[in-house]
Amino acid sequence: MPRSVKNFLLFVFTAVTLGRPEEPTQALSKYLKLLYARDFRHAYRFIASEDQRLKPQKDYVREHGPFSGFALEAARKLASLIELKAVSEQPDGKANRIRVAMKLPDANGVSNLLLDWDEKRLNALPAPAQKKILTTIDNLIRQRKLPMIEGEEEFVLVKEDALWKIKLDWAAGVKVKFATVLPHNGEIVAEPITKETVARSDDLFTIGFKVKNRASREVITRIAHRVEPKELAQYLDLVECALLLPVRLRPGEEQIYNSTYVVRGDLPDGIKSLDVTYEFKIEN
Repeated sequence: MPRSVKNFLLFVFTAVTLGRPEEPTQALSKYLKLLYARDFRHAYRFIASEDQRLKPQKDYVREHGPFSGFALEAARKLASLIELKAVSEQPDGKANRIRVAMKLPDANGVSNLLLDWDEKRLNALPAPAQKKILTTIDNLIRQRKLPMIEGEEEFVLVKEDALWKIKLDWAAGVKVKFATVLPHNGEIVAEPITKETVARSDDLFTIGFKVKNRASREVITRIAHRVEPKELAQYLDLVECALLLPVRLRPGEEQIYNSTYVVRGDLPDGIKSLDVTYEFKIEN
């Protein structure tokens, strides 16, 4: 094919592509597939700018625990099967409230095949075992035996230039601040990797604490966990915390320990801030 014809076709294709505005459901579909695959680094670019100003990408990714390696590959394969259909739309200026019907693979239904979604175990599998898992998924799809779930959900999208972004409205969430109280002898130092975040009701988020043993001996430490105001502590659920049980640190050793939280949906209206303190205690 002559170069001039190729260039012409490329120009026409590009012009048509650029001239076709993306529909809100298309942007939402891409975002939800990335969420399902736990590809939070790429999902972040679909979040509205007003939300991004409240939470940097590195904090967003760290709080949600992204997949990598084969775990990400397997999750992406399943995510590609997600189907969305708009049920209703309520345009409001640059915003659009969309209710969609969704059909997606049941992650719990394939958890046995995916080793309970244990990322470390999945990524440590030899290549033949990983390939066997992908082949099994393909067979389930072909035989229409892959467990699926269906439901409806509502989202708000806002238009930024020519692109639709998902509005998470973090500004309406609660600010959660983290601090530490350390032993006076200075044997350990500890600090939250993220000192402050914002979360909406029912959002899971993970905070890491960097802990280092500065002593010349092994140290066993654990924390006392406090939430202020005390009367609101019941509304911040601590789902998982490695530091509630004693942990051992060799001389000079530094580790990161994660804690996962969720703000309960029945948090009283008007509450905008919670303070969490990790008081480290030496057990030996």
